[in-house]
Parts: sequence; C-alpha cells; structure tokens
Amino acid sequence: MPVWTDAARCKSSLVQQLNQWWCRKGGPSRVPDRSTLDPLELKALLPNILIAEVEHDPFRVRYRLQGTKVTEITGLDITGHYLDELLSAEPDQPWQKHYLTVYRSGMPLFGSTTVPRSAGGMVDYEFGIFPLRRGGDLVEQFVALEDYFGLVGTIDQIEPWRVKSR
Repeated sequence: MPVWTDAARCKSSLVQQLNQWWCRKGGPSRVPDRSTLDPLELKALLPNILIAEVEHDPFRVRYRLQGTKVTEITGLDITGHYLDELLSAEPDQPWQKHYLTVYRSGMPLFGSTTVPRSAGGMVDYEFGIFPLRRGGDLVEQFVALEDYFGLVGTIDQIEPWRVKSR
C-alpha cells in the first residue's frame, strides 16, 4: 500500500477537497481544532468520511463516525470499534502505523490501496488521514476520507471488513 505526504500526488478530488479544508482551518504548521469541522461545509464529502478519536497511552484509534458510502462499500459499520480490533485481507495490517504517523507528525498522510470484492475482482481507493485537536495542542481526533472513484456497491457485493471476536 503506497503512502505519501504530498497532497499534490492525490488523484482524488475528494481527498484534495478535504486537504484544502484542513489547510484553510489550520494550515501547514497548525493542526485544526475539531470545533472548526462544520458538517455543512463538508456536505459533499460526508458519505466518504470517517472520524476517529485517539487514546494516548497506549495509542489506540476508535472510530466515532463512518459515512454512508464507506458503509455501502465495505459492508460493515465500524463505528464504535477500535482500529486494532479490525482485520484486513493483508497479513501485515499497516493502518495502525499510518494513524500513528499522522498522530506523531501532526500532518496528513495520503495513500491508495486495493481490497477484494466478495463478488470477485478488486476495488481501488485513495485515502487521506488528517489530524485534529480538541482545544489543546495534542492530536485528539482524525478525520479521514476514502474515495472509491464512483464505485457503486451494495453490502452483498463487497467483501466486508471483519471484526475480531472478543
């Protein structure tokens, strides 16, 4: 899964739009505060957005909100689940590392990946992970976006993410 820090490399206009919002609200040297996230301002992006919160010690990511398009494509609502509880088709799951990189750097991270579809074939998507503060200086939340480039899927067409049994 390739990742990069230069937003200009993104093909996704949705990821580019979220990056522009992030830069306007905080800028390249300041992480925006969560209070600046106005759903009406990001209305066109909401179906593709995920919001997650940070637990600092030990570092964990818990999803608070998932857009309808993400649910439609993945076939699962991960709201309320911790990232480390989720499984991927990849044996070396990189997502925890990606979120930790954003957490430590205070800068967005972009990338692309391919996941299998249960009906056969694969789906490509591009993503962006952006840090947010909550009143202080620490990164407390993330706003992420997944762009499936117009793919229309239903829950029975896409291989859903699996959650580890407890």
